[in-house]
Amino acid sequence: MGPGVVLAVLGAILTFAVRANTSVINLTIVGIILMVAGGGMIWHARKGSRRQRIVTREERPAGSATPTHTVRQTIEERDID
Repeated sequence: MGPGVVLAVLGAILTFAVRANTSVINLTIVGIILMVAGGGMIWHARKGSRRQRIVTREERPAGSATPTHTVRQTIEERDID
């Protein structure tokens, strides 16, 4: 998500703060393009976020020193829009 924010900020600076006139490139249009690209990158990063957590535990009967078996559990969490 960081690069998307950087692009959006640079685009906003070019669009709203820079007042230079060049015959080669229109800085306002470049700024708008950068803001749209940054917004798209932020949206894509938020939409595809998911986390995976793996829990491993040993189960042993009461009074026993050695575990009888190990349980491994995978939990997958997804952000829903």
